[in-house]
Amino acid sequence: MAKTDNAAARKRGREEGEKHIRYTDEQIRVLEKVYAQSPNPNRSQRENLIRQHPTLNGIDNKQLKIWFQNRRSRCKQKKEHEDILAENKKLKVANSLLREEKNALLKRVAELVRENDRFRSQLLAITTTSTATNQASEPEVPSPHLSMNNADDDKGLLIQADEARNEFLPKATGSAINWVPFPMQEVHGPISTGEVYVAYGCAGVAARACTVVPFEPLKVIEILKDTSSWSRKCRKLEVIAIYPAKNRGTIELVYTQYYASTTLACARDFWTLRFTSILDDGSFVVCEKSINGGSDVPSSPVALEFVRGKMLASGYLIFPCEGGSMINLVAHLDLETSSVPEVVRPLYKSSELIAKEIIFTALQYINHLANEVTASKANPNPKDSAFVRSFGQKLSRGFNDAVNGFNEDGWQLMNMGAPKDAIISMKRTNINMGFDTPYDGVICMKTTVLLQNVFPAKLVGLLKDHRSTWMDFNFDDKPKATIKAPYFAFPGVTTHNLSDNAVLLGHTNHEDEVLEVIRFESFAPLQQHGSSGELYHLQVISGLESMDDTCFGASSELIFAPIDKTIPNDAVLLSSGFRIISMGSRTAKWPSAYGVANEASSSSTSFSAINNLCSMMILAFQFPFEARFEEDVRSVALEYIQHVISSVKNICQGVMPSGSNLDYATDENAPMIFDIIADSTSDINSLAIRIWQSYRSFLGVEMCDFHCLRTGSFLELVQNHQYAILCFSFTSLPICLYANQAAVDMLETGLHNLQTLALDQILDGSNMSLYSMIPTITKQGYATLPPGCSLSTMNRRFSYERGVVWRVEELDGSCHCFATAFINWSFD
Repeated sequence: MAKTDNAAARKRGREEGEKHIRYTDEQIRVLEKVYAQSPNPNRSQRENLIRQHPTLNGIDNKQLKIWFQNRRSRCKQKKEHEDILAENKKLKVANSLLREEKNALLKRVAELVRENDRFRSQLLAITTTSTATNQASEPEVPSPHLSMNNADDDKGLLIQADEARNEFLPKATGSAINWVPFPMQEVHGPISTGEVYVAYGCAGVAARACTVVPFEPLKVIEILKDTSSWSRKCRKLEVIAIYPAKNRGTIELVYTQYYASTTLACARDFWTLRFTSILDDGSFVVCEKSINGGSDVPSSPVALEFVRGKMLASGYLIFPCEGGSMINLVAHLDLETSSVPEVVRPLYKSSELIAKEIIFTALQYINHLANEVTASKANPNPKDSAFVRSFGQKLSRGFNDAVNGFNEDGWQLMNMGAPKDAIISMKRTNINMGFDTPYDGVICMKTTVLLQNVFPAKLVGLLKDHRSTWMDFNFDDKPKATIKAPYFAFPGVTTHNLSDNAVLLGHTNHEDEVLEVIRFESFAPLQQHGSSGELYHLQVISGLESMDDTCFGASSELIFAPIDKTIPNDAVLLSSGFRIISMGSRTAKWPSAYGVANEASSSSTSFSAINNLCSMMILAFQFPFEARFEEDVRSVALEYIQHVISSVKNICQGVMPSGSNLDYATDENAPMIFDIIADSTSDINSLAIRIWQSYRSFLGVEMCDFHCLRTGSFLELVQNHQYAILCFSFTSLPICLYANQAAVDMLETGLHNLQTLALDQILDGSNMSLYSMIPTITKQGYATLPPGCSLSTMNRRFSYERGVVWRVEELDGSCHCFATAFINWSFD
């Protein structure tokens, strides 16, 4: 029994926080009474307590201090526990109210949807009646661009719409693909970024995000559908047709074009079906997928300079919630990587880049709009933000147009006589730049440069800070009449304050992208032409604060354009600048050009980047010109771009690791630290364009099946065409300049033997000589060949149903060469 009492006393002593003291019940009552009056007595108060209460004899001052400390601690824990219970009770009540509010909102959404269906049916009925009345009273007119037929009448579209939604929903909820969390830079503002995911092991590239935005679902749908407003890579989005469907759905046929980031690959386009509908729980679904062809599906638009990409089920699932909407975004694409040169192929196989360029960019734009709404409530000038966003987008779009150089925009290749490390394009058009002098066209110089051990943000920062290093150019030795236009775009060595007068206008859609105005003061040649000597540049800089600068695909840009003091809204911005993309540590090889007979072995440039960070820099510079000074401006522009490349080499010395050699690696087999990657197919691609253009111009028809090939450039269209196409020089002794794959197969020869081919020998079976056809070709631009036969270089007999010979003209109308096409050829 004594042992039991001792054990209980020891236990009570531990509970009081004292290992050796045992308190009796009488002592505890005394201490509790004192604690109620003074929970934290000091030393003298504790000594008085011991003297006043004999029952505390044997307990020293330190032991009393420990008892009061433990007692205060237990009291604090008890209060915290009570607070937690009270808070939990409040949360349960709030949760119950939220559930009731959600149910009420869902019912209201369902009511609104029913009202919307009723209004839409009434509108369609009114539209149909009005259309019928107008058609009866007015002459026949072309059908409108947007068709409003019922999608139920086009069963193929309805089936594809259901398939797209059924494939999209599991992706949006995270069950269809093995999603892996992808850490990204946070969006600071009203948006709750939630989680961002990327997919591995699936077909194509895919990314997903779940987030809460401060906009109602219909506003979110309106924002995200307008892709060109938030995606700098979107060149054009066209809704070709709209079909109202049953169950509150709408089907749209959408044609979208996207820019290529580099000069080394073709741009992409998509032909998709977009299905907007509302689920039974009140959530909104907007899903999109590439259209499968069929007899009951409208034909796809054709753009020869684009590679047709494939969009797998993508889109956004939107739930209404308090204060806004919860959205699940999914982007899933197949970018046809087989058509891309190996050096840039990783950019088209990265789900991480899709997450950055589509998912995160869309969230940034929504966040930017939300910040504008918040700022407008504080009563600032609402035009400022729209101005910054508008001109930032104009600069970016102008640079992308320059890099891609679409024929549709009027760009034509002018690479004859140019060095292999430069691509020269020209566009003849009247330009309003806001200056007094009118310009008749633009010359664009562009190239791609491979850098090692250089970070994109670091290099852009140096290009910004050391602008005079690459922008200073001596115009003094150039003809005075020709330098005015280039000097507006690129001030020279006689210009002061090249980098110190930047005025920040604001941030664009991206937090790390800023718009600035730079003022230059010139005292030399412009004043001789009546100019005030003041020049201005509008520039946008992005990626300087990128946290993932060393990661694959990280990108930074410095883009600028000359402007006048009072720039009109419709003024053209001739964007020029730099784009640097991190390529990671990779090994790649630049593919050789297609069959050009006299192509040197060095045209196939190879490089490797093992254990070194590689970055790819794209330069594009635009020079306005007057028609009479075109050749002089072209010469100045070529010198200027070579000066810029040389200057960048010098600037790179500042970012190379210590001990690195900029020009050559020490190991014979090691890569060059600085390589110029020119478009080695640029000359032959220019020839392919002229082959197609001249054929269409002289014969008045398209080359058979020319639009049906799914390829990435004019060169591939000609190279893989079913006709056997050869090009010969227009000289006294014609030399074969080019042969496509069909011609090589027909003649059973190799590319190295093209120069030995004699055209008259090939035409021998047609009983016509080349010289007998020259008058006809000179008069009408072409001559036809009757059915004939001939021998290959292996003495095998082949025949063809018909043939044609036509002039291939230069851009100025002169004859570059002539081409022959043998149609429906076969070996006998």
